[in-house]
Amino acid sequence: MDDFRNRTAKSMLTLPLVAVVAGVVWLLPDPRSVWLWGGFAIVCALTYTLRELNNRSQLLRIRSRLVSATFLALFAALPDLHSAGMHLLPAVGLLLALCCLFGSYQQYRPEHYTFHAFFFLSIGSLDFPPLLVLSVLFYLAMGIVLHTFTWRSLLAGLFGLIVPYCFYVGYLGWEDRLDDFVQQLTPYLQYRWPDFRRLPLPHVISFGFITVLALLSTLHFVRTSLNDKIRTRVFLYVLIILELVLAGSCVLLPHHYCILMPLYLVVASPLIAHYFALARGGLLMNVWFICWLLGLIALSIYNYGLPAIFGAA
Repeated sequence: MDDFRNRTAKSMLTLPLVAVVAGVVWLLPDPRSVWLWGGFAIVCALTYTLRELNNRSQLLRIRSRLVSATFLALFAALPDLHSAGMHLLPAVGLLLALCCLFGSYQQYRPEHYTFHAFFFLSIGSLDFPPLLVLSVLFYLAMGIVLHTFTWRSLLAGLFGLIVPYCFYVGYLGWEDRLDDFVQQLTPYLQYRWPDFRRLPLPHVISFGFITVLALLSTLHFVRTSLNDKIRTRVFLYVLIILELVLAGSCVLLPHHYCILMPLYLVVASPLIAHYFALARGGLLMNVWFICWLLGLIALSIYNYGLPAIFGAA
Protein backbone atom coordinates (compact mmCIF):
# COMPACT_ATOMS: atom_id res chain seq x y z
CA MET A 1 0.00 0.00 0.00
CA ASP A 2 2.91 2.34 0.68
CA ASP A 3 3.67 2.48 -3.08
CA PHE A 4 0.07 2.83 -4.25
CA ARG A 5 0.13 6.62 -4.57
CA ASN A 6 3.41 6.68 -6.50
CA ARG A 7 2.28 3.92 -8.82
CA THR A 8 -0.97 5.77 -9.46
CA ALA A 9 0.82 9.04 -10.19
CA LYS A 10 3.44 7.54 -12.52
CA SER A 11 1.47 4.80 -14.26
CA MET A 12 0.45 5.37 -17.88
CA LEU A 13 -2.63 3.24 -17.17
CA THR A 14 -4.07 5.70 -14.64
CA LEU A 15 -5.76 7.97 -17.18
CA PRO A 16 -7.23 5.16 -19.37
CA LEU A 17 -8.56 3.41 -16.26
CA VAL A 18 -10.14 6.63 -14.94
CA ALA A 19 -11.62 7.28 -18.38
CA VAL A 20 -13.28 3.85 -18.48
CA VAL A 21 -14.70 4.18 -14.96
CA ALA A 22 -15.82 7.76 -15.63
CA GLY A 23 -17.51 6.70 -18.87
CA VAL A 24 -19.46 3.95 -17.13
CA VAL A 25 -20.52 6.25 -14.29
CA TRP A 26 -21.28 9.09 -16.71
CA LEU A 27 -23.64 7.08 -18.91
CA LEU A 28 -25.18 5.01 -16.12
CA PRO A 29 -28.30 7.21 -15.75
CA ASP A 30 -29.23 6.80 -19.44
CA PRO A 31 -26.82 5.06 -21.85
CA ARG A 32 -28.95 6.17 -24.83
CA SER A 33 -28.85 9.87 -23.97
CA VAL A 34 -27.25 11.91 -26.75
CA TRP A 35 -26.70 14.77 -24.29
CA LEU A 36 -24.72 12.59 -21.89
CA TRP A 37 -22.62 11.18 -24.72
CA GLY A 38 -22.02 14.71 -25.99
CA GLY A 39 -21.06 15.98 -22.54
CA PHE A 40 -18.66 13.08 -22.05
CA ALA A 41 -17.05 13.77 -25.43
CA ILE A 42 -16.55 17.44 -24.58
CA VAL A 43 -15.04 16.65 -21.18
CA CYS A 44 -12.76 14.01 -22.73
CA ALA A 45 -11.53 16.72 -25.12
CA LEU A 46 -10.91 19.00 -22.13
CA THR A 47 -9.08 16.15 -20.40
CA TYR A 48 -6.80 15.66 -23.40
CA THR A 49 -6.15 19.41 -23.60
CA LEU A 50 -5.17 19.42 -19.92
CA ARG A 51 -2.79 16.57 -20.64
CA GLU A 52 -1.17 18.63 -23.39
CA LEU A 53 -1.02 21.68 -21.12
CA ASN A 54 0.72 19.60 -18.47
CA ASN A 55 3.23 18.18 -20.96
CA ARG A 56 4.09 21.49 -22.59
CA SER A 57 4.15 23.58 -19.42
CA GLN A 58 5.77 20.88 -17.24
CA LEU A 59 3.31 21.41 -14.39
CA LEU A 60 4.60 18.23 -12.72
CA ARG A 61 8.30 17.47 -12.45
CA ILE A 62 7.66 13.77 -13.01
CA ARG A 63 6.21 11.94 -15.98
CA SER A 64 2.56 11.63 -15.01
CA ARG A 65 -0.97 11.86 -16.35
CA LEU A 66 -2.41 12.65 -12.95
CA VAL A 67 -3.45 16.19 -13.91
CA SER A 68 -5.91 15.04 -16.56
CA ALA A 69 -6.94 11.97 -14.53
CA THR A 70 -7.73 14.18 -11.53
CA PHE A 71 -9.84 16.51 -13.66
CA LEU A 72 -11.83 13.66 -15.20
CA ALA A 73 -12.33 11.86 -11.88
CA LEU A 74 -13.62 14.99 -10.13
CA PHE A 75 -15.85 15.86 -13.08
CA ALA A 76 -17.32 12.36 -13.11
CA ALA A 77 -18.41 12.79 -9.48
CA LEU A 78 -20.62 15.79 -10.36
CA PRO A 79 -23.56 14.49 -12.45
CA ASP A 80 -25.27 17.88 -12.72
CA LEU A 81 -22.45 18.94 -15.06
CA HIS A 82 -22.55 15.94 -17.37
CA SER A 83 -25.04 16.87 -20.08
CA ALA A 84 -23.72 18.65 -23.16
CA GLY A 85 -24.64 22.31 -23.20
CA MET A 86 -23.45 25.89 -23.32
CA HIS A 87 -22.46 25.68 -19.65
CA LEU A 88 -19.27 23.92 -20.78
CA LEU A 89 -18.27 26.67 -23.23
CA PRO A 90 -16.65 28.94 -20.59
CA ALA A 91 -14.46 26.05 -19.37
CA VAL A 92 -13.40 25.28 -22.95
CA GLY A 93 -12.58 28.95 -23.51
CA LEU A 94 -10.62 29.27 -20.27
CA LEU A 95 -8.53 26.13 -20.84
CA LEU A 96 -7.61 27.15 -24.39
CA ALA A 97 -6.84 30.65 -23.12
CA LEU A 98 -4.48 29.21 -20.49
CA CYS A 99 -2.69 27.14 -23.12
CA CYS A 100 -2.03 30.28 -25.14
CA LEU A 101 -1.18 32.41 -22.10
CA PHE A 102 1.38 29.90 -20.83
CA GLY A 103 2.75 29.60 -24.36
CA SER A 104 3.63 33.30 -24.30
CA TYR A 105 6.11 32.80 -21.46
CA GLN A 106 9.67 33.84 -22.44
CA GLN A 107 8.59 34.64 -25.99
CA TYR A 108 10.31 37.65 -27.57
CA ARG A 109 7.12 38.64 -29.42
CA PRO A 110 4.20 37.15 -27.46
CA GLU A 111 1.48 39.21 -29.17
CA HIS A 112 -0.06 36.35 -31.17
CA TYR A 113 -0.20 34.14 -28.06
CA THR A 114 -1.79 37.03 -26.15
CA PHE A 115 -4.37 37.65 -28.86
CA HIS A 116 -5.46 34.02 -28.90
CA ALA A 117 -5.52 33.79 -25.09
CA PHE A 118 -7.92 36.72 -24.83
CA PHE A 119 -9.83 35.58 -27.92
CA PHE A 120 -10.66 32.20 -26.38
CA LEU A 121 -11.49 33.86 -23.06
CA SER A 122 -13.89 36.15 -24.90
CA ILE A 123 -15.47 33.17 -26.68
CA GLY A 124 -16.18 31.59 -23.30
CA SER A 125 -17.66 34.84 -22.01
CA LEU A 126 -20.31 34.86 -24.73
CA ASP A 127 -22.23 32.40 -22.57
CA PHE A 128 -21.01 33.75 -19.22
CA PRO A 129 -20.08 37.47 -19.41
CA PRO A 130 -18.48 37.59 -15.90
CA LEU A 131 -15.67 35.49 -17.36
CA LEU A 132 -14.34 38.75 -18.80
CA VAL A 133 -13.21 39.67 -15.28
CA LEU A 134 -10.45 37.11 -15.70
CA SER A 135 -8.98 39.24 -18.48
CA VAL A 136 -7.86 41.69 -15.79
CA LEU A 137 -6.12 38.83 -13.98
CA PHE A 138 -4.51 37.77 -17.25
CA TYR A 139 -3.03 41.24 -17.66
CA LEU A 140 -1.80 41.23 -14.07
CA ALA A 141 -0.23 37.82 -14.57
CA MET A 142 1.44 39.04 -17.78
CA GLY A 143 2.86 42.06 -15.99
CA ILE A 144 3.86 40.57 -12.63
CA VAL A 145 4.52 36.87 -13.20
CA LEU A 146 4.95 36.10 -16.90
CA HIS A 147 6.72 39.38 -17.75
CA THR A 148 5.10 39.56 -21.18
CA PHE A 149 3.14 42.79 -20.71
CA THR A 150 3.94 45.46 -23.30
CA TRP A 151 1.83 48.00 -25.12
CA ARG A 152 1.71 45.56 -28.05
CA SER A 153 0.43 42.72 -25.88
CA LEU A 154 -2.06 45.11 -24.26
CA LEU A 155 -3.53 45.97 -27.66
CA ALA A 156 -3.40 42.34 -28.80
CA GLY A 157 -5.39 41.30 -25.73
CA LEU A 158 -7.98 44.03 -26.22
CA PHE A 159 -8.33 43.09 -29.88
CA GLY A 160 -8.77 39.44 -28.90
CA LEU A 161 -11.55 40.38 -26.47
CA ILE A 162 -13.36 42.57 -28.99
CA VAL A 163 -13.35 40.35 -32.08
CA PRO A 164 -15.83 37.65 -30.87
CA TYR A 165 -18.26 40.33 -29.67
CA CYS A 166 -18.05 42.14 -32.99
CA PHE A 167 -19.18 39.00 -34.78
CA TYR A 168 -21.77 38.16 -32.12
CA VAL A 169 -23.35 41.62 -32.01
CA GLY A 170 -23.18 41.83 -35.79
CA TYR A 171 -25.04 38.53 -36.08
CA LEU A 172 -27.71 39.65 -33.61
CA GLY A 173 -28.07 42.93 -35.50
CA TRP A 174 -28.49 41.04 -38.77
CA GLU A 175 -31.20 38.92 -37.14
CA ASP A 176 -32.77 42.03 -35.56
CA ARG A 177 -32.22 40.56 -32.07
CA LEU A 178 -30.01 43.13 -30.35
CA ASP A 179 -32.41 43.08 -27.41
CA ASP A 180 -31.20 39.53 -26.70
CA PHE A 181 -27.72 40.88 -26.00
CA VAL A 182 -29.06 43.44 -23.52
CA GLN A 183 -31.22 40.82 -21.82
CA GLN A 184 -28.21 38.52 -21.53
CA LEU A 185 -26.19 41.18 -19.68
CA THR A 186 -28.99 42.54 -17.47
CA PRO A 187 -28.98 39.76 -14.81
CA TYR A 188 -25.26 40.30 -14.16
CA LEU A 189 -25.71 44.06 -13.76
CA GLN A 190 -28.44 43.58 -11.13
CA TYR A 191 -26.66 41.47 -8.54
CA ARG A 192 -28.54 40.22 -5.49
CA TRP A 193 -27.04 38.47 -2.49
CA PRO A 194 -27.89 34.74 -2.83
CA ASP A 195 -30.12 32.92 -0.38
CA PHE A 196 -27.71 30.24 0.83
CA ARG A 197 -30.49 28.39 2.67
CA ARG A 198 -32.04 27.38 -0.66
CA LEU A 199 -28.89 26.01 -2.26
CA PRO A 200 -29.02 22.30 -3.22
CA LEU A 201 -27.13 20.34 -0.58
CA PRO A 202 -25.26 18.19 -3.16
CA HIS A 203 -23.86 21.38 -4.71
CA VAL A 204 -22.70 22.68 -1.34
CA ILE A 205 -21.05 19.39 -0.37
CA SER A 206 -19.37 18.99 -3.76
CA PHE A 207 -18.00 22.54 -3.66
CA GLY A 208 -16.81 22.05 -0.10
CA PHE A 209 -15.07 18.76 -0.90
CA ILE A 210 -13.18 20.20 -3.88
CA THR A 211 -12.37 23.47 -2.10
CA VAL A 212 -10.83 21.73 0.91
CA LEU A 213 -8.75 19.59 -1.40
CA ALA A 214 -7.75 22.60 -3.51
CA LEU A 215 -6.81 24.59 -0.40
CA LEU A 216 -4.59 21.80 0.92
CA SER A 217 -2.96 21.49 -2.50
CA THR A 218 -2.35 25.24 -2.72
CA LEU A 219 -0.79 25.37 0.75
CA HIS A 220 1.44 22.42 -0.09
CA PHE A 221 2.65 24.07 -3.28
CA VAL A 222 3.35 27.41 -1.59
CA ARG A 223 5.32 25.61 1.12
CA THR A 224 7.37 23.48 -1.30
CA SER A 225 7.46 25.70 -4.41
CA LEU A 226 11.26 26.06 -4.29
CA ASN A 227 11.50 22.41 -5.32
CA ASP A 228 9.99 23.25 -8.71
CA LYS A 229 11.56 25.05 -11.65
CA ILE A 230 10.87 28.76 -12.05
CA ARG A 231 8.76 28.01 -15.11
CA THR A 232 6.55 25.63 -13.18
CA ARG A 233 6.21 28.03 -10.23
CA VAL A 234 5.14 30.83 -12.56
CA PHE A 235 2.36 28.78 -14.14
CA LEU A 236 1.06 27.34 -10.88
CA TYR A 237 0.97 30.76 -9.22
CA VAL A 238 -1.23 31.96 -12.10
CA LEU A 239 -3.54 28.99 -11.49
CA ILE A 240 -3.67 29.77 -7.77
CA ILE A 241 -4.80 33.34 -8.46
CA LEU A 242 -7.51 32.09 -10.81
CA GLU A 243 -8.50 29.37 -8.33
CA LEU A 244 -9.06 31.88 -5.53
CA VAL A 245 -11.13 34.16 -7.76
CA LEU A 246 -13.25 31.29 -9.06
CA ALA A 247 -13.79 29.91 -5.56
CA GLY A 248 -15.07 33.33 -4.51
CA SER A 249 -17.27 33.42 -7.61
CA CYS A 250 -18.81 30.08 -6.66
CA VAL A 251 -19.76 31.60 -3.30
CA LEU A 252 -21.11 34.85 -4.74
CA LEU A 253 -22.86 33.28 -7.74
CA PRO A 254 -23.98 29.83 -6.52
CA HIS A 255 -26.91 29.77 -8.96
CA HIS A 256 -24.31 29.49 -11.76
CA TYR A 257 -22.94 26.27 -10.28
CA CYS A 258 -23.04 24.36 -13.57
CA ILE A 259 -20.90 27.03 -15.26
CA LEU A 260 -18.49 27.86 -12.45
CA MET A 261 -17.63 24.35 -11.30
CA PRO A 262 -16.11 23.28 -14.65
CA LEU A 263 -14.04 26.49 -14.58
CA TYR A 264 -13.01 25.73 -11.01
CA LEU A 265 -11.96 22.18 -11.90
CA VAL A 266 -9.84 23.41 -14.83
CA VAL A 267 -7.62 25.53 -12.55
CA ALA A 268 -7.74 23.37 -9.41
CA SER A 269 -6.95 19.97 -10.96
CA PRO A 270 -3.26 20.73 -11.75
CA LEU A 271 -2.67 21.87 -8.18
CA ILE A 272 -4.44 18.84 -6.71
CA ALA A 273 -2.44 16.52 -8.97
CA HIS A 274 0.77 18.33 -7.98
CA TYR A 275 -0.08 17.71 -4.32
CA PHE A 276 -0.77 14.00 -4.59
CA ALA A 277 2.03 13.29 -7.07
CA LEU A 278 4.83 15.13 -5.27
CA ALA A 279 3.95 15.45 -1.58
CA ARG A 280 6.24 13.59 0.77
CA GLY A 281 5.08 11.50 3.70
CA GLY A 282 5.61 7.84 2.92
CA LEU A 283 2.98 5.48 4.32
CA LEU A 284 1.00 8.29 5.97
CA MET A 285 0.64 10.18 2.68
CA ASN A 286 -0.46 7.02 0.91
CA VAL A 287 -3.15 6.44 3.52
CA TRP A 288 -4.20 10.07 3.12
CA PHE A 289 -4.42 9.62 -0.65
CA ILE A 290 -6.57 6.52 -0.27
CA CYS A 291 -8.86 8.38 2.16
CA TRP A 292 -9.43 11.09 -0.44
CA LEU A 293 -10.18 8.46 -3.08
CA LEU A 294 -12.74 6.88 -0.78
CA GLY A 295 -14.16 10.32 -0.11
CA LEU A 296 -14.49 10.93 -3.86
CA ILE A 297 -16.29 7.61 -4.27
CA ALA A 298 -18.62 8.52 -1.39
CA LEU A 299 -19.29 11.91 -2.98
CA SER A 300 -20.13 10.23 -6.28
CA ILE A 301 -22.52 7.79 -4.61
CA TYR A 302 -24.20 10.64 -2.77
CA ASN A 303 -24.57 12.83 -5.85
CA TYR A 304 -25.93 9.98 -7.95
CA GLY A 305 -27.99 8.15 -5.34
CA LEU A 306 -29.51 10.24 -2.57
CA PRO A 307 -30.86 13.12 -4.70
CA ALA A 308 -32.63 10.59 -6.94
CA ILE A 309 -34.08 8.79 -3.95
CA PHE A 310 -35.32 12.00 -2.35
CA GLY A 311 -36.69 13.18 -5.69
CA ALA A 312 -38.61 9.95 -6.16
CA ALA A 313 -39.99 10.22 -2.68
